[in-house]
Amino acid sequence: MSQIGKLRNRSGFNAIELVVVILIVFLLLGLILVILPRPRGPDRFMIFNNLKQITLACHSANDMFKGIPPAFDQYGDMPFAASVHVHLLPYIEQNNLYKMYLAQEGKGDWDKHVVFTFITEIDFTLTKDGGGIQNFAANLRVFSDKGMATKFDANMPALARIEPGKANIPKSFPDGTSNTILFSTKYANCKEGGSRFAADPSSPFAAFFGQNAAKVKAHPSDPTATFQDYPTQDECLTTPLMAQSVTARWIILGLADGSVRSILPTISPLTWNLALQPNDGLELGAEWD
Repeated sequence: MSQIGKLRNRSGFNAIELVVVILIVFLLLGLILVILPRPRGPDRFMIFNNLKQITLACHSANDMFKGIPPAFDQYGDMPFAASVHVHLLPYIEQNNLYKMYLAQEGKGDWDKHVVFTFITEIDFTLTKDGGGIQNFAANLRVFSDKGMATKFDANMPALARIEPGKANIPKSFPDGTSNTILFSTKYANCKEGGSRFAADPSSPFAAFFGQNAAKVKAHPSDPTATFQDYPTQDECLTTPLMAQSVTARWIILGLADGSVRSILPTISPLTWNLALQPNDGLELGAEWD
């Protein structure tokens, strides 16, 4: 047989070689699936979408009332104290729930009400239908006047039920709206509390974070960490109002310019503290960029 004939006979895979190739492909796919995070329910896109709606709602409220909502106080058409998340309800197509809250003066059972924009099914602590849950906690360094007045590396004063806030976009953000965190992911349920959209800042179910300055890098259970890095439900802390990454490898944030981004748990405590404080006058540096 000529050399050309031999080459033609070897032009394709035989059955054994084909099986080997298929096995290698499946092995590589298996390794990739092990390496990548495996969120339950919707992927990261759903978190980005909901968080962006909330940050843009802040801008709409700011345009309407010349300032963003307070952490927990009167605002706009609400003559009594309510959380920033309640104040944002009309801007995320929840005007009927807002009117109900207004009519009942906040005294209803708000844990019965589900606001899908406020939740992410990736949070493994989410139970039942997500009633009352708020997975996107608000930064107290922005929404509370006490936070605005606190140095970036110091703890805020003790929280009270009422936390006024008079921040305005962009006037109150001299460090830049793209360099300031408004919202961060947080667990629905912790061993000692959780996160509810109508809760006040001093509640164990407060949908807030940033009360204390970070001292160490992200960690599952250290209360001095930048944020809790994918803790278990028993490790989860509601005080000092920690943020939590709801999946491994990154935490997702809503910024004051309306954008959404994710950061790695390797971010330094200094950069995290500066990103929480809108008016410290300091550069975040290359780590943030």
